[in-house]
Amino acid sequence: MGDQRADLTTAAQRLLTRWRADPVLFAQEALGVQPYDRQAEVMRAIARHGRATVRSGHKTGKSHLAAMLSLWWPLTQPWGQAVFTAPSYRQVEKVIWKAIRGMYTGAPMRLGGSAALTPIKGIQFPELGSECFGLTARDPESFAGLSGNILLIVDEASGFDEAIFDAVFGTLAGGVNILLIGNPTRTSGTFYDSFHAKAAAWPARFKISSRDTPNFRAGEPRVPGLADPSFLAWAREQWGEGTPQWDVRIEGDFPRQGENVVVALHLVEVAKARWEDDDVEGGPLELGVDVARFGDDETVIYPRRGHRLLAPTVLHSMDTVDVAGQVLRVAAQHRTDQDHPPRVKVDVIGVGAGVVDHLSRHERQVEVVGVDVGRAPTSQPEYGPGYSKLRDQLWFGLRDWLEAGGTFEDDVRLESELVAALYDFDERGRYRVERKEKVKARLKRSPDRADAAALAVYEAPANVVPERSRRRRAMANTGGF
Repeated sequence: MGDQRADLTTAAQRLLTRWRADPVLFAQEALGVQPYDRQAEVMRAIARHGRATVRSGHKTGKSHLAAMLSLWWPLTQPWGQAVFTAPSYRQVEKVIWKAIRGMYTGAPMRLGGSAALTPIKGIQFPELGSECFGLTARDPESFAGLSGNILLIVDEASGFDEAIFDAVFGTLAGGVNILLIGNPTRTSGTFYDSFHAKAAAWPARFKISSRDTPNFRAGEPRVPGLADPSFLAWAREQWGEGTPQWDVRIEGDFPRQGENVVVALHLVEVAKARWEDDDVEGGPLELGVDVARFGDDETVIYPRRGHRLLAPTVLHSMDTVDVAGQVLRVAAQHRTDQDHPPRVKVDVIGVGAGVVDHLSRHERQVEVVGVDVGRAPTSQPEYGPGYSKLRDQLWFGLRDWLEAGGTFEDDVRLESELVAALYDFDERGRYRVERKEKVKARLKRSPDRADAAALAVYEAPANVVPERSRRRRAMANTGGF
């Protein structure tokens, strides 16, 4: 039967003026896509003002918004270049580029041009002298070289490299057409300033909550992929209303975290984004083990290699012998022929001491380190306040490790726990992380995954085991058992 789609090169002669002024009409007529009302507001603001900034909750159609504008610009603007970008290559390729290619190939009109397989080559429209393509933050020189009639679309703008923003604004002398969009995870930088100190430079500013999608409106057909009441119920269970994650990922608000949070939300977001782009597992194998103290708590075993936290093993209702056995299993699972016996750092407060007792009998398989977080720190920061106790050192050490390039795979419960802990100062002016019971009361669960992660990255002194284990081992060697 052949391709029955209308030819854009003919239709555009009649429709180009309308489409250039109204990207919503372009989406409807050229792409066969119906933007919902909040998407339409942003699209028309870009056509009117040339720049807009959007803070958004999860599942609000950000990638489809980026895709519609990425096709509208080169097809309606003389020599137009639409450049879409995000902090991670995964976001550029697997999310935005996937949405663009889907709209391009599924459009009811022949849009012309040719689409490559990769976002860096994008879609070329030689008959119009225009194109759309993707870049990531790993290549700042490419941004410095941008010129011409450009629409820059920055997804996850809160985590975007500030040096690249400087390069773009400097190269284009402030004349760049730009859309900033993303979850508002960070309370500093260009994205934050677009709603605060530099809001006057952004004539179109939007907030889109997860509850603003059509799926929350009675009588409207459900739109797959957008937030709906079931997603809201899941988020309420995972994060709880009023938490930083709820503020950012549901309400589309900047986090209300004070300056006294140990691990800021934006630090967690940046660390997660590194996972897909940096899959090198270097360094010796180490494990952090936080042993459950009460019935609902989790025993968590967190393996680590270098700057990567690997997938945790989470246990419930196991005695110390079983936990020790699981630790040995996890160590063997991740160990290679080149590895020395991995260091296993166990919180010995409570029942953890029993796990250390059992592991200390397997010196050929693991090097066990008992960690009493209530004792004095084993090191102090070179500058600034010291730590009150070892637990404070562990938490701030985890923060420093994330800042230095640490990464972990997406884990909703770990993220929630990382951003939950607050700190103050003791009577000697030293850092003091709030007690675990307070964090647990706020989270409605114990921060066991975060504690295990902190142990995994802790640079512990060698061969530290509880005195009880040393005595038992000595007795065994002399026939005392």
